[in-house]
Amino acid sequence: MSKEILEFMNVLKKVTGLSLTDEKTYLLESRLSDLMSDHKIASFYEFSKKFENSHEVDFREKVIERITTHETKFFRDESIFETILDRIIPEIIDRKNELYKGWKNHPIRIWSAACSTGQEPYSVAIAIRERLPHVFKNIRILATDIAKETIEKARSGCYTSFEIGRGLEEYHLGKYFDKLPDGTFRVNDEIRSVVEFKQHNLISSEFPSGFDLVLCRNVSYYFDSNERRNLFDKIAKTLNQDSFLIIGSAESVSDFSSKFLLREFGLCRYYEVNSSNVTLFSRGT
Repeated sequence: MSKEILEFMNVLKKVTGLSLTDEKTYLLESRLSDLMSDHKIASFYEFSKKFENSHEVDFREKVIERITTHETKFFRDESIFETILDRIIPEIIDRKNELYKGWKNHPIRIWSAACSTGQEPYSVAIAIRERLPHVFKNIRILATDIAKETIEKARSGCYTSFEIGRGLEEYHLGKYFDKLPDGTFRVNDEIRSVVEFKQHNLISSEFPSGFDLVLCRNVSYYFDSNERRNLFDKIAKTLNQDSFLIIGSAESVSDFSSKFLLREFGLCRYYEVNSSNVTLFSRGT
């Protein structure tokens, strides 16, 4: 790895909190070459200085947009949606009923952190509308991402035929999307009404609070060990007592935080806030 690329990685971490592993550094030149050309930047040394000192928000946004991976599709990992519908939401309702003597005046709040172009939060909303229609009007989904352009696309709710074809059933397309004159498809108003999009940096931004479920999938591997520890601790604080966290199938909370209990339902592993900090494991049926 060249000294110039190493310097840029250090600057990137300092400014955004993102930590790239050695395996991902080979992507830097290919993903940033057009941006370097557009700005007439000849070396990564110059690029690092511009990124660190630039007051051009658009420039930083474009760099972040190119570096972060937006690999996503509708209903990615079906076991997660089965767990949300069959285990997590029923438990949330039971707990709200016990706490408030009724749950309908207390919305179920879900945070899709690092939501990329929006397929995850829209999939959650569609799944709940389809399987739990009596719950749908009582959910509120916050969806966030670090990249401005990504959030703007997600907020628009517009997708190409290729994007629609990745994970979405024909039935869902006909029921929950409107076809536009240009051949793209837009999530309908009913689904979009329960999802709010905001730009948010999981390292430096203030965290919202009061959530019953947080989805933060395939994000922590961008952070080093200390940042992962901080991330999971902050997520624990953003959740209500006895609430839940879902991360990527290849990720783990246990090595970085004692604030969660590992649980399992079917093929899905997920986490519950551990108010007692006792290490436990619960297997679903």
